[in-house]
Amino acid sequence: MNRPILSSLSLAAFLACLSLPAAQAQVTSNLDDLPQGKSAPTAKKTAAAPHTAHTSAAHSNTKPVSQKPAATSTPAPAATPVKSAPAHETVPGVPAAPPPPVVLPPPFVPVQLHPPVPPADVTAVADAASHTESLPDGGLRVLFASGSDALNADSLKALQAYGTELSHHPEERVVLIAHATLPGDDVSMPRRIALARALAVRSIFIHAGVATTRLYPRALGRPDAGDSAPADRLDVVIETNPVDPPSPSANGLPK
Repeated sequence: MNRPILSSLSLAAFLACLSLPAAQAQVTSNLDDLPQGKSAPTAKKTAAAPHTAHTSAAHSNTKPVSQKPAATSTPAPAATPVKSAPAHETVPGVPAAPPPPVVLPPPFVPVQLHPPVPPADVTAVADAASHTESLPDGGLRVLFASGSDALNADSLKALQAYGTELSHHPEERVVLIAHATLPGDDVSMPRRIALARALAVRSIFIHAGVATTRLYPRALGRPDAGDSAPADRLDVVIETNPVDPPSPSANGLPK
C-alpha cells in the first residue's frame, strides 16, 4: 500500500521539475522584461499584458531579469549656416569737375624775401688785350690776356650785342666754357681766373636780357695737353634745350 503512494509522490516531483523551466521560459519571453533599446509596438504590449500578470502571479518567487540601461543616442551634428550672397554696393557717381584746389593761408609771421643778387657791372678796360671771334654753329670766342679777366671796349660791345640776340631765343641755353693758364703747375689759380672770366661774360648777358636759368658757366682751368686752341679763352656754346619725350596715353600709344 505504501508503494503506490511513493510512486505518486515521485511522479508529482518529476512533474514539478518539468513545469519550473517552462515557467522560467515564459518569464524570459516577456517583452516588458527585455532591454528598452527599442520600444515595442503598443498592440503587442496590450496583448501581452494578461499573460504577464498571470505569469507574475503564478511564479512570484522567480527572480526578475535585470534590466540594462537604455542606450544613449548620439546628438545630431549642428546644421552649417548657409552664407547669403554679398549685397551689391552702390558706386558713387563721378563728379563733373575736380574739387577746387586747397589754398593755404599765408603765414602768420612776415617772411623776409630776399631778391636775387643783381649781376655785377662790367666796365671796359682801355689797355686790355682782349678780342672776340665767331665760332661755328653760332658760337662766340673771347680771348684774354694771360692771367687777366679784363675786357676792352670793343669786346664789351660785341658781347652786349651778342647777348641781346640771345634774349630773342629763349629755347636755347648758353654754356660758358672758360680756360686759363699760368706758368708753373698750379691748378687752383688757373681755375679761379677761368671762373672770373665766365662770371664777367655771364653778367654782360644778364644785363642784355638773357635769363639766368639759361646760362651755365663752366670754369675748367688749364686746358688738356692735346688741346690746340688758345689757352686763355672763353667759348660761348649754344645748345638747344632737351625736349621731353611724349608721354604715352592710357592705351600705351604716344599722344
